[in-house]
Amino acid sequence: MAEECKVLEKKAKELEADNVDEAISVYKKAAECYVTHDKPKNRIGCLGKAAKLIRENAKSKEDPIKALEIFKSASQVYNQMGKEVESDKVMNEAYKKFIDSAKNLRAEAKKDEDPDNAELKFTKAADHASRGQDIELSKACWIDSGDQFRKKGVGIGDPRLAFEVFKHANINYRKGGSEELINKSLTDAADKFNKNGNDVEKSKKDLIMAIDGYVQAATIYKAAKLDEKANALTNKINNLIEFIGMPLEEIIKYLVSQRITAISL
Repeated sequence: MAEECKVLEKKAKELEADNVDEAISVYKKAAECYVTHDKPKNRIGCLGKAAKLIRENAKSKEDPIKALEIFKSASQVYNQMGKEVESDKVMNEAYKKFIDSAKNLRAEAKKDEDPDNAELKFTKAADHASRGQDIELSKACWIDSGDQFRKKGVGIGDPRLAFEVFKHANINYRKGGSEELINKSLTDAADKFNKNGNDVEKSKKDLIMAIDGYVQAATIYKAAKLDEKANALTNKINNLIEFIGMPLEEIIKYLVSQRITAISL
């Protein structure tokens, strides 16, 4: 007789209000009971009720990782019922939880102006997006993180310090699969070194012009018999030559090439 199975099913129904986990367990026992009494429709009915409760329980979980295991359980029950389509729907609900979480984390990370803190959120967002089967969203999270580090690098004056930040940006760009942004970041780094080189070159030229000024002044001071002033300038000239690391002859050649020649008294 299937009366014992009906008793179990009734008990499961009563448990739904106060003890969902126990209700699910009793529904499964009732389903097994109906198998022994060759009642396939009743079995399917009990499994369906169990699956519905499991599914609702999964939906109520905020943590998508915890929810995933529960969704998997519901999916397995639907497979036991021969309802593969419904099983797939359940897993899609699990994936959606991950995707929604990833989107929320990404939005939160974008508001964080500290690239290091934001990276922790972007990393979690990328992981959740990946678990949710949305690879493009996962890549976008890594790219967002790369953008923040790149922006930080652009704001750093020292090209070597900036380069380390650009390298960090490129690690995340690589995870995001963007060769274009990697190259842009490298270009930003190169531009900083290039600017630094230009600034140094300009500074060096300014120093050379300073040497020319001192040389001409020393010449005139000597002509005016102001040897003390002339000697002081000669010391300045020697110090600058040593600092630049360029022989006086080369400096004179450069000045001549710029059509700057010594004065004639």
